[in-house]
Amino acid sequence: MDQLPAILDELSAYATKLGGATVHYWKCHLPRLVYIAREIEQLQRERPLRRVLDIGIGFQTLLLRRLLPEATIEGAGIGEEARFRPEREFRFHELDLNGVSRMLHPHAAPADAGDYDLILFMEVLEHLYTPPDLVLRDLGGRLSTAGVMIVTTPNAAWLKNRLKLLCGRNPFEPLRPNPKDMGHIREYTKAELEAAIAAAGLITRKFDRLGLYRFSGTKDRFYSALADRLHPSLSRSMAAVCSKA
Repeated sequence: MDQLPAILDELSAYATKLGGATVHYWKCHLPRLVYIAREIEQLQRERPLRRVLDIGIGFQTLLLRRLLPEATIEGAGIGEEARFRPEREFRFHELDLNGVSRMLHPHAAPADAGDYDLILFMEVLEHLYTPPDLVLRDLGGRLSTAGVMIVTTPNAAWLKNRLKLLCGRNPFEPLRPNPKDMGHIREYTKAELEAAIAAAGLITRKFDRLGLYRFSGTKDRFYSALADRLHPSLSRSMAAVCSKA
């Protein structure tokens, strides 16, 4: 029996209870959560997922707790949000991924090697100013021998961005004055993300470009639907499943 619809209904009710911007966030990111859930279900069929690390906790943390009730779920990032803390045992690690550039160079061994069977690195990479290969190398070192990391991040070359550039407009958002949330500092293309994964000593097991963000504006929804119908290279989102070489 497919348990995902019931889980999503439960989380949707929780988002509604929280109200405000949280409801908007839930609706916009729902396609990505469904994609992640299906990937995790596939991984479960291939290997046991006993210990899982979620970078930057959110609705996906609660989703992990329900999909993997027997697993140890842990979170990491700068500051923990209580609204996304699972009700069962949960450990949160303070981790500044921008700081790995001070500890690693491109050929260094990863720090704090661990034994995570799954690391979820969703919509964080674009918020970092540290080179992506250093970040991925550090996180990859925390994987178990057969561990897998799922990375999602926006596609810098998606349709709307290309059209804006053709019109002489910068498609990327300006940096914000909040040091804890400066917005999207750097978005990547498929070739750049694949190169960063390889430079981190990881292999790409699967790579998808598709629409995983539900836009609220009519124009953006049109661009997203059109991009998905024309060619994967024009889609808004990228998702990579990678593991140790």
